[in-house]
Amino acid sequence: MMSFKKQALIMTGNAVLGLISCYLYLYFWVAFSFGSSMITIEAALSMIIPLTLFGVFNAFVLSREERTEWIYAVSTYVGTILLFVIIFAMT
Repeated sequence: MMSFKKQALIMTGNAVLGLISCYLYLYFWVAFSFGSSMITIEAALSMIIPLTLFGVFNAFVLSREERTEWIYAVSTYVGTILLFVIIFAMT
């Protein structure tokens, strides 16, 4: 079982990485293909950096943890991205 501080670190870290992913994707979309669809190769390639950061951060923090902690980490990361997309779509 993880301590509360470690859980808070994982949740906060993955939420921040999720937001970085969203803003980096939007930056690459605006910079390279603003007039076309939201889903482009250039914007999709921008996800390499945040996914690498996600893997390194969680491998460092969750090196000896159980599978459920990895599920929490992934769900926090994906949940933050989905929440951002929902809010972005509503505005």
